[in-house]
Parts: sequence; C-alpha cells; structure tokens
Amino acid sequence: MEAKAIQLAPLSRIEVRSNVRDRLVESEQIALAGNIAENGVLSPCVGYVDGPKIVPVIGHRRIDAATRAGLDCVPMIVLDHVPTPAEILILQLSENCVRSDLRISERARAIESLMQKSDWSAARVSQKLRLGSEATISRLLTLLVLPQTVLDLVDAGRIPISSATSIASVPNADERQRLIDEVLAGRLSRDRLVKRVKSLRTSHHRSSQPRRAKRPARERFTVHLGPGRSLTVSGPNLSLTSLTEWLQALLKRIGRLEPQDMALADAAKALSADASCKGVVS
Repeated sequence: MEAKAIQLAPLSRIEVRSNVRDRLVESEQIALAGNIAENGVLSPCVGYVDGPKIVPVIGHRRIDAATRAGLDCVPMIVLDHVPTPAEILILQLSENCVRSDLRISERARAIESLMQKSDWSAARVSQKLRLGSEATISRLLTLLVLPQTVLDLVDAGRIPISSATSIASVPNADERQRLIDEVLAGRLSRDRLVKRVKSLRTSHHRSSQPRRAKRPARERFTVHLGPGRSLTVSGPNLSLTSLTEWLQALLKRIGRLEPQDMALADAAKALSADASCKGVVS
C-alpha cells in the first residue's frame, strides 16, 4: 500500500469513521491537547481521500487533541487509494496493538473483526501482525464471550487477563458469572480458579455426551435333557410362544444341513450364519 508525501490536512475536512478504539479517555485527551498546543503534532496521521472528505485511519487521538488545542490542520500521510475494511484494520492494529494504551477488549474486538473481514486465521494474524502466538490470539478472542461490564474490569486491571481467559472457557454463562463474583470478592485464588474451571468444563463435557441406548434385557432359558445334557436359549423378550417358534425354525435348519455328520462346531457356525436364528445352544 503506497502513500503520498506528508500533507497538511484541514481539520474541517476530516471525517472520523472507524477506529479500533471504542472510546477516548477524557483526561488523557486533555493532557495530549495541552502537549500539542505547545509542541504541535509531531507524528503524522494516516488517512485517505473519499470525495470531499479526508478519512483518518491512524491518528484519531491526535486529531481529537489537535481540535481541542485549536489547530486548523494536522500533518497526514494520504494513502493513494480507498483501503478496504480489512486493510484499515491491519493498519490500525499494526499501529495500536504495539502500544500499551490500547485496551485489551479493544484489541480482542479488532482482531475478531479483522479475521471476519479478511478470512484470516489466528495463526495468520500472529504471523502477519506479530501480536503474539496463535494460542495467545485464541485466548484473547475467548474474552469476547464475557459481558462488557466484565471486560471493563479486565481493561481496568481488576480481573487479571489470565483469570478472565480461564473463566471465559467455561461454557455456562451462569457459572462464569459466579466465578467472576468470587474472584472480585477475593474468595478465589488463581490456583483455586484453575481447579474450579477444570472441574466445570469436565462436568459440562460429560453432561453433553449422548447417553448410550440401553440394550434390551436378555433372558436365559435352560432345559435339562438328562445326565450331562441341556439346551440353553438366551435373548430379549423370551416367551413360550417365541421359544417354540425358534426351536421349530432351528430344527428345520438342522434338517437341511449337509452333511448330517458334520462336526458340531461347524454346524453351530452354519446355523449362526442364518440371521433368523437368534440364540445360543449348549
């Protein structure tokens, strides 16, 4: 993406649109405006021309502070074309994510938006923008399941990011909220939180697994036929009627076996191959 030389962009033509920052901190902007009033804008902004307007991509804080300081123009590098939404996010993330004053939640939302607009994976974001490992990017994105009130606490440092990412991995929203309340009340140390989260995730995994269908109860029927001889049949829902029908079918099958003097083991295999014969003969 090529850019033109630095120009002085009139503030009257500047139209602020998208920004990875959700909001500007008033006290910080007042301080920055005082610095700019005394020293000017030392680092140029970056933007592009869209009709009569100049749209900033980088430098929103400087533009706001320059306006407060009463300046008429700000130095700006003007891009040679209108960038795509994905290109805008890449530029803003490259500029802001290396700065410590970009809030954690803003960084997570910007990365998520970039991945949606560009079809980049977490691995590609890590590779291209050097924002941490793929695992770090993935953990950062899990924070977005938490409500904004909790993300504000993470941004303010009241909930450590390691604790927040652990809580965010819990599938149930009510359980997440209970953990947050306990962390804020000081009732959960980091080690205890890790154990609780592991237990909750294990319980959820077990409860989400489909239960195996119970097999029909098998009944067993044995008839003693004399010294050392018996006939045993086992199967579901046995009755005298079903047993009689099964034995009649079995006798017909036995009568058709060839040769009739085959070994009993071979006869049992041949009879078992008939899907209509269900049972065990001993």
